[in-house]
Amino acid sequence: MEWGLFVLAVLVVAALQFAVWRRLQSEDAGTPGESGVGDGARSGSGQSSSDDASSLLCPACGTENDASYRFCRECVAQLHP
Repeated sequence: MEWGLFVLAVLVVAALQFAVWRRLQSEDAGTPGESGVGDGARSGSGQSSSDDASSLLCPACGTENDASYRFCRECVAQLHP
């Protein structure tokens, strides 16, 4: 009986960790159309399509990054200003 409760407790903790991990993954994905990712709004020069000069789009994945970044915050590809 003692081992059964221990195994049950371990399974509950694992399920909670999985739920938290899934929640964090869904928040990282953002909402559709949030930064132009996935909707074909990529710029060929690596500059953001908006007038904001303080951001760059990653040429590899299309993630919007601050202009001061040297590497993409999502895929770690090198950014070319």
